Amino acid sequence: MLRTEITVLGDTVIIKCAGRVVAGEEIARLKTAVLCHQDSRVIELDLEKVEMMDGSGLGLLAFLAGWTRVVGTELKLVNPSRRVRELLSLTRLDSVLEIAAADTASHVPARVAASCIEHGIFAHAH
Repeated sequence: MLRTEITVLGDTVIIKCAGRVVAGEEIARLKTAVLCHQDSRVIELDLEKVEMMDGSGLGLLAFLAGWTRVVGTELKLVNPSRRVRELLSLTRLDSVLEIAAADTASHVPARVAASCIEHGIFAHAH
């Protein structure tokens, strides 16, 4: 199971993920969460609480890296868990994805991500 929490901070969207990023509903949920924010300048995927990621999860990250370049959005992976970092290194995706520490995350006033609420994805404002 994958849980997502979405926070909008100015022109940055932070999507906190917890659980498993694996083939099926989990991949579809994460993909929808990202795609519904295509007008954002920066999308941060916080992967600190991701316990497992399979080939479909890695494929989604590769797809999102290319898609964000096409639409002019910056994609950052924030705090990937040790297991996710190992997979990114093993597959060399760490060479094409920006990986950041939590202290580089955005810190501006938040607003609720209404577009994601419309898609049934939980959004949260701090």
